[in-house]
Parts: sequence; C-alpha cells; structure tokens
Amino acid sequence: SCNYDNLAELHPEINCDPTSVSFAGDIVPIISGSCNSLAASCHGPGATKPLDTYAGVKVQVDEGKMLSSVTWDGNARQMPDGSSSKIDDCSISKLAQWIADGALNN
Repeated sequence: SCNYDNLAELHPEINCDPTSVSFAGDIVPIISGSCNSLAASCHGPGATKPLDTYAGVKVQVDEGKMLSSVTWDGNARQMPDGSSSKIDDCSISKLAQWIADGALNN
C-alpha cells in the first residue's frame, strides 16, 4: 500500500441502522448472501438445516443457534462454515435486533 492512502476512502463508513429490521427486507438478504447462496449453499433448499424459508430460519432462532453461530460465541458451530471471518458487524446487529424484536415474519 501507499503511504498516502486515506483510510476513509479505503474503508468507507457504512450506514447501518438496526433499529427497524424486517425479515424480508433485512434478514433474507443476509442469509441469502452468507448461508444459502451458490457460493455457500450449506443451508439452501434440500439441506439438513435449510434457511431458505422463514420456518427454517425460525427453527434455528428458537434453538438459540442463529445468533450464536454468527457471533462465534462458542455456543454453536461458527458460521459461515469454513470462513476465516464472521459476517459483517452491521449484519450481526440486524440479526440480533430482529431476534430481540421477536423474530417476526415481516
């Protein structure tokens, strides 16, 4: 890297608002991109623990595994599987807020 790199330009601030989170608008895109995409199809249709429907996601939430697995707190298997890093902090904040709000199908 160059000595004159500007950190603000290299790592722009992401506007993350986890105060009003919906399943369809916020949670589905997180899961689709991290859990059941073509690149990470561990939880896609036909998987042992599918996350391609609200019902499948809700099972993992109710068992306490959803948030635990993405925060890597040691109480569930770390996800995304095989990754060397967690999903981004904004996504974790949105998942946590959605779960705290009752994990509604909204």
